[in-house]
Amino acid sequence: MKVWNRRECMSRFGIASLSLLVTPRILVSGLLAEEPRITISPLNMLRDEDEIALGRQFAAALEKEQAIVSNAMIDSYLGKMVSSMAAQSQRPSLPWSIRLVNSHEPNAYALPGGFLYVSRGLIELIGSENELAAVVAHEIGHVVGRHATNRLLLIFTAHTVLKPVLDNLDKQNRIIEKIIVDLGGATALLTKLRFSLKEEEQADLLGFYDMLRAGWDPKGFLKLFARLEELEKSSGGSPISFLSTHPPAPERAEAIRHELTLVTVPAGAVSDSTKFQIFKSAMGLLPEPPKAA
Repeated sequence: MKVWNRRECMSRFGIASLSLLVTPRILVSGLLAEEPRITISPLNMLRDEDEIALGRQFAAALEKEQAIVSNAMIDSYLGKMVSSMAAQSQRPSLPWSIRLVNSHEPNAYALPGGFLYVSRGLIELIGSENELAAVVAHEIGHVVGRHATNRLLLIFTAHTVLKPVLDNLDKQNRIIEKIIVDLGGATALLTKLRFSLKEEEQADLLGFYDMLRAGWDPKGFLKLFARLEELEKSSGGSPISFLSTHPPAPERAEAIRHELTLVTVPAGAVSDSTKFQIFKSAMGLLPEPPKAA
């Protein structure tokens, strides 16, 4: 006998008929909708404060390798978006932050503890505010799921440096920085994290609900995936590093379309704004990224 999962039941019998059966649940515009719930890996014994300390030290090492742009307008615009979205996530109490990387290569990444980064090239690629919100929401999803933390712990364990990392999380020394350098540097370590397809899918769904609750139209995911699909096609088969671990864009879009059948997007949900267009225009005023050594 086939056993249907919750999503199959909801699509076959309708949302209202399951209102007494579905847990956990969230209420979005009067409809019952499902959001992934996070379980902590038994291999991850870090407290939130430990994860934050790890992320802070990793971020310090990363920012020595990356060209970070900082000015009042950019920091304020990105910061307000992240704080609004993170407040609606399953980990609202983390010290969330986001910084702009001066690189024309489209990219975005999330470190343990809520330290987010988005590249100038990704801003230049997209065309509307809810596309950027989808990017940010996806990265918040990775932090909520502890994906980077779990992967880093595995890497440290494999290189037999987990104990010195844990012993020095809250110390003002350079031991963790030296460990990161010895492992190839923070940027190289980021490329080794390689989230699973399941983790990428989970980050999309977590982001979908954070974005919806925070007031952005989650159809921005569909616009974003369409752009990424075009980017892949225009590359002529050349691999695009930041997409290498993600499911194909059409598959990701199909999952979001299904989710959209379970909720009602409010009429006032933000799709674009003048502030975003000004923010994007500012990318053209930035100095050119430094040339690689």
